[in-house]
Amino acid sequence: MTTSITTATIYGPDTFRTMPWRNGLGTTIELLKQDLPHGDGFAWRLSMADVTTDGEFSNFSGYDRTLLLLDDNGQGNSLILDCAGVPQRLDKPLQAARFRGEDSTFATLPDGPVRDFNIMTQRQHCAARVSSAVQPAESTIDVAADILMVYAVAGELGMNGDDFTELKLPAGHLCVLRNPATASLHCGGASHIVIQITYHRSSS
Repeated sequence: MTTSITTATIYGPDTFRTMPWRNGLGTTIELLKQDLPHGDGFAWRLSMADVTTDGEFSNFSGYDRTLLLLDDNGQGNSLILDCAGVPQRLDKPLQAARFRGEDSTFATLPDGPVRDFNIMTQRQHCAARVSSAVQPAESTIDVAADILMVYAVAGELGMNGDDFTELKLPAGHLCVLRNPATASLHCGGASHIVIQITYHRSSS
């Protein structure tokens, strides 16, 4: 009998890369992405961005987006998104907005600059489930995904699964578990974001 073991890969700031926005109005820090074959874009991408002025978001047609308020410089700053005429106001740490990449989306900063965390998935290829917890943070997640990713927002994060114990994730680092064997994941300590990516299966 073969026992599956979950293996973890840790990515840190030295592996992240900075790139310009499609609309040229800012820059994005790309944490990790999965490219589609034949140069057809990406299946999913995790990134962070500093939003310093009011402005329109880049068009990402065909993608579903989840955006979380990551950092407001400790000032309590808010981010208001107008997504195809539907306003979504983020004014609490790790509060999330969800919208389609093709929808016209305009960001307003009523209090000043913020940093956000972005998850994008190519709608025809995969989907994401996103959850978060704010420090002092404890969460237990039922795992049902092809890829499980955890980002430690601030401070060291402790992680335990059915087949591993006390994995330590430093602040500002990303843990990636591919084809996780564990059925549940417990996180404790720092604020964190959990992303579960599931690929669509062919019906044939």
